Amino acid sequence: MNTKLLILFILLGVFFSNAQEAGLPTDFRQHNISEFNASLLNPVYSLDPINAHSIAFWSRYQWQHIDSDPSSWMLNYTGKINDRSSIGIGFIQHNTGVFHNSGGVVNYAYAFNLGYKMSLSFGFNLFGFTSQLADDHYQSNEPVILPQFQVSDAFILQFAPGVRFEIDGFGVGFSSDNLMDYNFNTNKSNSDRDERVFTGTLDYQFPIQLFNGVSGAYLRPMVYFRSVPYEDTQMGLNVLLSSDSFWVQGGYNSFYGVSGGIGGRFFKQVSLGALVEFGIDGLVKQKDPSFEIVAAFSLGKQWVSRGEVPEEEELNELEPTKKEIRVAKRRSRKDQKNYDKELVFEVQREKNRQIKEWQKTEALLEVAKLDEQQRMDSQKELKGTSAVTIRADQERIAERKKAGKAVTKGHYEEVDKLEGEKAGFYLIANIYGSDTYRDLFIKSLAGQGINAKYFFVPKQKYDYVYLERYDTLRGAEEARDSKYYGNYSERIWIYRIIGE
Repeated sequence: MNTKLLILFILLGVFFSNAQEAGLPTDFRQHNISEFNASLLNPVYSLDPINAHSIAFWSRYQWQHIDSDPSSWMLNYTGKINDRSSIGIGFIQHNTGVFHNSGGVVNYAYAFNLGYKMSLSFGFNLFGFTSQLADDHYQSNEPVILPQFQVSDAFILQFAPGVRFEIDGFGVGFSSDNLMDYNFNTNKSNSDRDERVFTGTLDYQFPIQLFNGVSGAYLRPMVYFRSVPYEDTQMGLNVLLSSDSFWVQGGYNSFYGVSGGIGGRFFKQVSLGALVEFGIDGLVKQKDPSFEIVAAFSLGKQWVSRGEVPEEEELNELEPTKKEIRVAKRRSRKDQKNYDKELVFEVQREKNRQIKEWQKTEALLEVAKLDEQQRMDSQKELKGTSAVTIRADQERIAERKKAGKAVTKGHYEEVDKLEGEKAGFYLIANIYGSDTYRDLFIKSLAGQGINAKYFFVPKQKYDYVYLERYDTLRGAEEARDSKYYGNYSERIWIYRIIGE
């Protein structure tokens, strides 16, 4: 009799101790994610240029030693479809201590360019996973079925949407981990309305200059809130300092405590990082620290929406050979810009020779008249020569187009006309959608002695930063192939404005 009572009390204790967790826990505890797999926090973060064509692994060890199995981990591939959309697919496991969830996740995100440095992004994660009891120690051999065990071995589909509005570095985001879900075992929703998980974020990203040898640095502070079922709303702050070489982050969460992490990028493709989090209040303070580990491998060139032209294959064709650079430099010593100037110099030298001969035989008055005539003739011949050269250049372009050939090697764009800009061929160094990054880039060029300028293309909604304008394609090609006569080592390409 005493044995039966003891068994009954144990079963009742298990029942009531788990009654508060009848629904499937859905919080992935992903509040510290910043560099990779951030789409788990908000699906639209897969649009971040750093995630372009990469495989990333994230794991979290919740209040446990790092030599044990992680409580949550995610292996995910993210790829940019174009500069406005991205897609991802991955595998995820999440152990809550009661349930062990294993399955896959599909991600998609799209950004609408609203102009005036504004964009609106939408995205979603679609989870499909099986849910099993992490520990069946309390299951009895007797045919007693507790309500909590009915979700065990269930297949669940979970929809997690997100949205983000950004204007010139400021961003506001909102997402849900489980806005809708469906349990195929029970044929109904897996969670109640009051069990939804919501996240709101407010962040600002701006570039900064660090020490020499470190480029692409920026600082991004972010405040957020997370509503977790049956818990107080979590408030938090994350600060990320990132560059092309490393990243450092720190944060605070009103429930989990303070955190700090660091990571490095190696060989331009491999990234490794780690984070530790300590509880500072209440019962959490008595727990072991939590750890997170992240690793990523880039499969190709990163898309940089802040300015870099994405056509990697085409831009690769712009790389000149060493012989081409030597030839171009020798040619640049004879004429610094194009063939028109050389013709003008020849005309000027001939006129100077004639003036010297006339000065020997004519009076000073005649010399003055001839000098004036020489100036007028030089201007007339300059205009005639330039017109002929430009016309021949345009005919060559037309013939290439008619034959179905590329106008020039590498990346090339053209437009019929652009308000306020002169017709010609512009040597483009970069394009930007942000005034801050554009001005920073132009300032860096000025430090190299390059007086760069820019123009705005309404159709693309980007500022095009150019090194110089040329009257002919031949002149622009010469500057491009010589790396701007040895003054600019990065990729450059040609943009043509046909008319005025």
